[in-house]
Amino acid sequence: MIALKYAAIAVICYLLGSFNFSIIFSKVLAKQDIRESGSGNAGATNMLRTYGKKFAALTMIGDILKVAVAVLIAFAILNAPFKYIFAIADNADTAFTVILYKEYAGFFCVLGHIFPLYFKFKGGKGMAAATGMVILVDWRIALILFVIFVTVILISKWVSLGSIVIALFFPILIFAFYKNITLVLVACLFTAIVLIAHRENIKRIFNGTENKIGSKKK
Repeated sequence: MIALKYAAIAVICYLLGSFNFSIIFSKVLAKQDIRESGSGNAGATNMLRTYGKKFAALTMIGDILKVAVAVLIAFAILNAPFKYIFAIADNADTAFTVILYKEYAGFFCVLGHIFPLYFKFKGGKGMAAATGMVILVDWRIALILFVIFVTVILISKWVSLGSIVIALFFPILIFAFYKNITLVLVACLFTAIVLIAHRENIKRIFNGTENKIGSKKK
């Protein structure tokens, strides 16, 4: 029975994650497909560069909220206490359980965002959705990652590098705060999927051809 519950959560969260708001908003509000503009990425950064702050903010909010809904659904199916959806658990055992639920639901939601069923499996990089998951897991970790993200961008002018660096730091911070190998291994799945989604960015960074903030796309 428990296996069926986890399978149901995986499917539901993947389908929920497949609602890519950058594609939806660009088609509905701008009458264009964001994947045919700018960098071609279906994410908040490309929305910002192509359509401006309002579209980017709507995309970011939508992608974060869908992860919150995914976690809410997972908690409902697994009969987990709803008070821990936004709160940090007060003991190690409870913390392990609720974080595992959040990471599990969040992973499949991010997977759906990157490979959306409704949009021919061509989605975004998953950073906004992953951000929503991290905020729900532990706001302290989210705050540290945000500072790292901003610092890397200010130094390098590469948004993609900031995303890659915080993806690498996520499992490190999970270990620092919770000292649990299982949670770290699950966190590593997020690192892996973010690196895979940014594989072309990584190549361009090493080649020195990655677009920087304020520069026009070559």
